[in-house]
Amino acid sequence: MAKWNCKVNVVTYSVIIATLCKGGSVDQALNLFSKMIHDASIVPDAVVYNSLIHGLCNVGRLSEAIRLFDEMSSRGISANVVTYSSLIHGLCQHGLWRDTRRYFDEMVDRGISPNVVTFTILIDSLCKEGKMEEGCDLFKLMTKLGKEPNIVTYNAIVNGLCLTGRLEEAVKQFESMVDIGLEHNVLTYNVLINGYCKSCRLDEAMQLFKKMKQKGLKPTEVTYSTLIAGLCEAGRVRTAQSLFNEMQSNGKSLQLSTYGTFLDALCKNQHIDEAMKLFQSIDCTGFEANIEIYNILIDGLFKSGMLENARKLFNEISNKGLVPDVITYSIMVNGLRRKGMSCEANKLMVEMEEKGCLPNAITYNTIIQGFLQGHEIDKAMQLLHEMLERKFVPNDSVISLLTNSLSVDQLKNLELVAKNID
Repeated sequence: MAKWNCKVNVVTYSVIIATLCKGGSVDQALNLFSKMIHDASIVPDAVVYNSLIHGLCNVGRLSEAIRLFDEMSSRGISANVVTYSSLIHGLCQHGLWRDTRRYFDEMVDRGISPNVVTFTILIDSLCKEGKMEEGCDLFKLMTKLGKEPNIVTYNAIVNGLCLTGRLEEAVKQFESMVDIGLEHNVLTYNVLINGYCKSCRLDEAMQLFKKMKQKGLKPTEVTYSTLIAGLCEAGRVRTAQSLFNEMQSNGKSLQLSTYGTFLDALCKNQHIDEAMKLFQSIDCTGFEANIEIYNILIDGLFKSGMLENARKLFNEISNKGLVPDVITYSIMVNGLRRKGMSCEANKLMVEMEEKGCLPNAITYNTIIQGFLQGHEIDKAMQLLHEMLERKFVPNDSVISLLTNSLSVDQLKNLELVAKNID
């Protein structure tokens, strides 16, 4: 600008700094801020500081944001509601409630009235943390002070009620929004659909999904993923598949986690051929299958009696640049042992430890559970002793199977072993 003989003022710097911060280029914004002060001798105003504080809070650099906030005061620049709201948002995001409360009280003490944005930030954060009563108290205070809650505020309350299992209250709040002239948006529907899914009320979730589309709102990736996950969890694979196909035909971007959820459901419901096709289709989507995806399919193949396919997939892992984790090895060892291939399973256990992937509680519980379900009590007991020696604790499923499989004397002996190890 100097080359073109343009005079740079605080507004010019303010616009550029705000743009850089919004784009996530906070370091460049800070460099320009430094240049503004030292080279151009221009005094920054609250707008410049607000942009920087907001930008720093967004990238989690709270200590720097607080330092700039303090610097404002030392320069005689008064923080305003935007400054405090940005800082409060950053503190809320990191669960720093004591500091949040301090700045909120300081704001009020200075005669700066919190606006709808400030209240909504606090209510949303409290609700997400499960602090529902505090969130509702703030909601009441907000309305008492004449600050009209907006759609974002109501969405936060509905979400909080769903997260804390208060679904009926969430539905009432959802319905009351219409009475005060607020139109539900996609996020409102997503939040309540998620609440229904988490409460296993899938028919109501699907009805709300249809209603959403009838209202002319387009479901997002989150809408589809939430419903697919809920349906898969309930074993309603065909309905989930229909939504999966609809999502693809509508050009929605599928996340790898959604593929994993659907793949797991196909495997658990004995649709292994479809699971294999889905796995093979992942490469065509621009995604690369991760170790979690491999684990799901290897486990599904073993449970469908397809030993060679499971082995082949396991051997493919390293060729894809992936590293088997403790879950991969647990699935393989359990699968091989259940097929009577104890020698190969033992070699794999040795390989696992040699590669620094130590067996954990999941490994032992998975394998012991497999032995007990196959009525191989001696092998289960041998591994259980090893597990206890390594200070791992059997899970509820293993304990239940042990109680049903062992005699009273065997259970007493096991109890003595556990006490001696402790």
